[in-house]
Amino acid sequence: MSGKNGGKMSKEIIISSCVIIAILILDIWIGNFIDSKMEHEISLLGDLRVCIENNDYKVAKEKVKEVDNYWNKSEEVLSFYLEHDELEKVSTELASLKVYIEMQNDDALESVDKMQFIIRHIEEKNDLKIKNIF
Repeated sequence: MSGKNGGKMSKEIIISSCVIIAILILDIWIGNFIDSKMEHEISLLGDLRVCIENNDYKVAKEKVKEVDNYWNKSEEVLSFYLEHDELEKVSTELASLKVYIEMQNDDALESVDKMQFIIRHIEEKNDLKIKNIF
């Protein structure tokens, strides 16, 4: 009888191990996907920042539209994987940023920096690290 139970337990261990490995691989893949979306958004914001620093608000208006379009498309997908509150912080700051740029207000630089900070925080918070597990 111990032979039958031993075989059954080893199958359960193999199946459990496969499930755990599959979950880890999926988590890494999703993490990389999220990171690539967030890094692209940060890059767009960096380009926008240069325009604002150069007081080129005409180009900045076009860049902020690009940032907005990319964020809206990304947010639809990211909302499946990330907390709604975190995404809402970025969207709220983006709304402020658009107004600052339209008004050609110097607070636009601070808003860009704040958006980049929030996005980096989201990236770090969702990385698979020991400190995020416990």
